[in-house]
Amino acid sequence: MSEGAMLRRTVIVLLISLALGFGGLYLVVGEAVFRPETYRVRNPDVFVMILILVSFLAKWLSPAVRVGLLCRGQKIPVTYRSALLVHLVAMFVAALAPQNTGFGPATVAALRRLGVPVGRGIGVSVQIFLLDVVFFAWSVPLGVGYLDLSNALELPRGAGVAAFATACLALLAAAMLSRRPQLVVRLILAVARWRFMARFASGLRRIARDYYESALDFLRMPFSHWLALHLATAASWLGGFVLLWALLRLYGVELGLLATLAILSSLTLVSHFVPTPGGSGFVEAAVGLGIGASPGGGAAAALLVWRLASFYIVFLLGPLAGWLLYLSHPVTATRAAADERRAPL
Repeated sequence: MSEGAMLRRTVIVLLISLALGFGGLYLVVGEAVFRPETYRVRNPDVFVMILILVSFLAKWLSPAVRVGLLCRGQKIPVTYRSALLVHLVAMFVAALAPQNTGFGPATVAALRRLGVPVGRGIGVSVQIFLLDVVFFAWSVPLGVGYLDLSNALELPRGAGVAAFATACLALLAAAMLSRRPQLVVRLILAVARWRFMARFASGLRRIARDYYESALDFLRMPFSHWLALHLATAASWLGGFVLLWALLRLYGVELGLLATLAILSSLTLVSHFVPTPGGSGFVEAAVGLGIGASPGGGAAAALLVWRLASFYIVFLLGPLAGWLLYLSHPVTATRAAADERRAPL
């Protein structure tokens, strides 16, 4: 794809996403979304301002920590700067595709630009997915349980049971995918045996071997790495959730912090199944209804600023990160005793 075509696609997706977002807000608050007085700050508290800044930084900087930890756990010396560029590029590509389907391939491609083998890049991408699954596996049931017990939001009957069952299935799938890397390895090797893939067979077998080694490294990481990975994952998601709560406070909307976290954890998970870039339209409407946004309140302003800061900003940061990543120098993986740790496929 040429640079001109890529630019046109980016602009088109951005305009469609913005139109869907404004449409979602309009469904909830009506014409208030277009009134200048809606965006008047009502609570210019210093603590709230600081919290907005901290939560924004946590939202965007924490994911780079886990990318760096996953690479360093595999003896790949990726700097924090490079890890941040990888994350921003992956988020930008994900914003161009429905249901965030571009995040994984973009992560692999960005890491490959840094010299990381494709198989290990796939391993890192799968491990990021597993960390997110584990986060939602505990945050969604806790959130649904809180909303049910506190009556902060009227839930359908059986919502708690459904959330608990979904969490159990998610943890089971995460355990199988992490503990049984042979599942992905066999899939790659099966593709390598296809007749029309014969010319790529050797490369696919190398990818399968590298993925298997990446999975073993992931399982052998020390407890401190595991703890840091889960903390970084939680900081990223919770940072985005706290950002909305702080913005609601800034615009004079009173809503409990725990209720905000509970609502966003469930709706964020559901938004990944919405066939629009970044869940545009659905997120604005669903979150607006969930927090009880009213036409005369400042919730519309808080929601709009939140979406600009947590999603649409990647249309500015992503291309810049891509250019800096293109100028970056590849890293060299150092494998201590690689032959001893390599298991037969």
